[in-house]
Amino acid sequence: MKNDVFTKLILSGILVCLIVIALKLNTNQNVQQPPPNVEVNNQGGRVVQLAPNRVGVIDSGHNSGWEQLVVFEYNPETKDFEVVSSLTYEDYFNHPERYGIPIRGDKYGN
Repeated sequence: MKNDVFTKLILSGILVCLIVIALKLNTNQNVQQPPPNVEVNNQGGRVVQLAPNRVGVIDSGHNSGWEQLVVFEYNPETKDFEVVSSLTYEDYFNHPERYGIPIRGDKYGN
């Protein structure tokens, strides 16, 4: 008889704990907003996603005169993209040895 009361008490405690856990899970749901879809008219360049709110636009030189990567970050307060930085990558590809980038026939065995 004592064993039945003890078992019912333990099972009731477990049930109460499960109900509390279930209620806490429903109230603490994190809703993640999808990143905004933005149409970019960059006249032949490519858009590369770098981070959740950061994109890079590869400018092939049609507008600026040199090939570069322009990095934009989305500002949710203004709902606009702002230029963060730019990188003229043409020199990296034409002269990789200046920047420590391995090339064919170097010490890395390529």
